[in-house]
Amino acid sequence: MKRKTWILGSIGGFLLFFLIKDAFRLMRLGCYLVLYPLLGVFLAVIVGLLVLWLLWR
Repeated sequence: MKRKTWILGSIGGFLLFFLIKDAFRLMRLGCYLVLYPLLGVFLAVIVGLLVLWLLWR
């Protein structure tokens, strides 16, 4: 019984390791696909407002 528990536990731990690794890969991909374009849009809006402010002066 103890041996069967060790085998199932090691297989479960191995699969859990791959699941966590894939989750971190998806989080990093989401950061590239969502966070950086939003940061670019935010910077473009700030620069646009700064240019408009300079033109109105």
